Amino acid sequence: MRFKRALRTTAAIVVGYAAMVILITIVQETWLGGVGWHESSLHILALAGFLTAVSGAIGAVIATALSRACGRIPAIVMSSLIVLETTALVLTGKASGPLWFDILAAASLIAAILIGAELFLRLTGSIPRQSPAV
Repeated sequence: MRFKRALRTTAAIVVGYAAMVILITIVQETWLGGVGWHESSLHILALAGFLTAVSGAIGAVIATALSRACGRIPAIVMSSLIVLETTALVLTGKASGPLWFDILAAASLIAAILIGAELFLRLTGSIPRQSPAV
């Protein structure tokens, strides 16, 4: 039973992360014509940041929904992958903006992933709500 749950959670993470990447690519490359620190206006960077965060939240919702009873695990793994990916891009010099920009972009995407998963869990009643302290 544990193997099946682990397999389901792994597949959910892969599908959710892939959905997020596809959505981010559509937003940044197709809709906005390629987004980069040096190439894009502040308006485009802000719009890309917002839509990228929405894409991250959608990917997290997909992963959380598919994993069923695993709660926040898919969002935590997806967030960890963002940390690894951003670190690799910065260390290899493939990140296009200043360091603070790339860190802020990664942090906002992680926040969106965690918020998306949490909203899904709360709105679907998948986690018990704690009663307020008296």
